[in-house]
Amino acid sequence: MKQFRYNRGISLISLLVATAIGIFIVGAAGKTYVDSKMAFQARSAVSAVTENGRFALDDMRRTVVMAGRAVKAGDDSPQSYNTSDNGKRTFPALGTNGIQDKDANDNSVIAIRYGLGPSCINYIGTPTSTSVLEPIPQDPPATVRFRIDADKDELLCEVDGNAQPIVSGIKSMRALYGVDDDADGYANRYLTATEVQNENVWVNVVSIRVGLVASSGSAYELPDTMQPQSAQTLSLLGLDYTAPDTKEIYRAVSATISLRNLNTVVQRQ
Repeated sequence: MKQFRYNRGISLISLLVATAIGIFIVGAAGKTYVDSKMAFQARSAVSAVTENGRFALDDMRRTVVMAGRAVKAGDDSPQSYNTSDNGKRTFPALGTNGIQDKDANDNSVIAIRYGLGPSCINYIGTPTSTSVLEPIPQDPPATVRFRIDADKDELLCEVDGNAQPIVSGIKSMRALYGVDDDADGYANRYLTATEVQNENVWVNVVSIRVGLVASSGSAYELPDTMQPQSAQTLSLLGLDYTAPDTKEIYRAVSATISLRNLNTVVQRQ
């Protein structure tokens, strides 16, 4: 009797099982890749907002700490703040070209003067034969202002009217001035520039507290699945700041800058 031999191969069921396993493995690998990519984007955004805030404060500190350097005592006396700005005192007058509590975009503008030291635009000085800018004494002292360019989200530094951006991703700035009421070299209270002006205590200012809202920037947006459902509300030195969107990361950072040249305990340089 003739026997029939069945053909050996892959059955339809085996093929379906193998296909399902393959799809599962490919899907798992794809999900791992997507999750890793989103985590990388999130870490990049966190790093960007941290770096923007830290760099802005560090650069401002380097310049603002020089307030009052090489400013003559006679030009920075209490009497100099009772009259119009003489262009030589440490703190310029409040106004569009000086200190502002709030500009048109509700950002503070910090302005100080000093006659020798570092500035945010190379150095206050003139080119030498080696094309290196070296600091030289200024008479009158240079006026240095920090302000926010709201259109470009940049922190600008302005020296005698010449402005240059120093860091991007800065959305807002607020400044408070530390007033030393008992001449011990430490601030007893922090006031807005308008409050200092109203009390006429500029000669007692020994520090400036700076608050910034930094963002990660449009180049470092959060993945869609990691974006918060509602915009953040941050506290910036006592004022609330609502983030304009949920795509970027926003952080409020602050620092207190001691003005060693104006400190009554540390002698003026």
